[in-house]
Amino acid sequence: MTDNIVTTDLIRKLQVGDDKPLTKLMEHYNPQIWPLIFAESRNYQDAEDILNSTWVSVWENINGLRDVNSFGGWLRKIAYNQCKRYYNNAYHSQGERPYEDETLVWYVNRNAEVLLREEEVKADAIEAVQHLPHKPEYIREVAILFYINGLTLKKIAEELDLPLGTVKRKLHEARGLLRKEFGVESE
Repeated sequence: MTDNIVTTDLIRKLQVGDDKPLTKLMEHYNPQIWPLIFAESRNYQDAEDILNSTWVSVWENINGLRDVNSFGGWLRKIAYNQCKRYYNNAYHSQGERPYEDETLVWYVNRNAEVLLREEEVKADAIEAVQHLPHKPEYIREVAILFYINGLTLKKIAEELDLPLGTVKRKLHEARGLLRKEFGVESE
């Protein structure tokens, strides 16, 4: 969920006119929208042009996004619409898709495998958070509210009626247990 909070912050900065977060958003979301754009385009160069016009459209229309949590779906819709617009243009409307069926199947399968691995890791992380011990007090509750529900530390402190420092300490303890669970060295 930390990734979601960071993404939300980047989108909000973009909405107030700061163009610096655009690069980070592109790095994060390009692997997700590229397969859609590539599958809908006729060649690699067209797909790159469509990808660029998608991000231009995001920049131009970001203030129209009311719910920053729906950014991923909103972005995919823009990408799909950019594909349609690109080929509705008379200049680009000629020609067939030169890709072989095997190439398209390979790209679709590759994307599906990546999404499956991401979902498996996410499910493992959620399960690990939900199985954190109840003792010491509030570790599991803080971890669930932070990692699964995506609440800020301040909101968690309000929700559990705990001092902010206690919430930070409990989250630190939860991270230590999760690192141990996944065999990750501490930073």
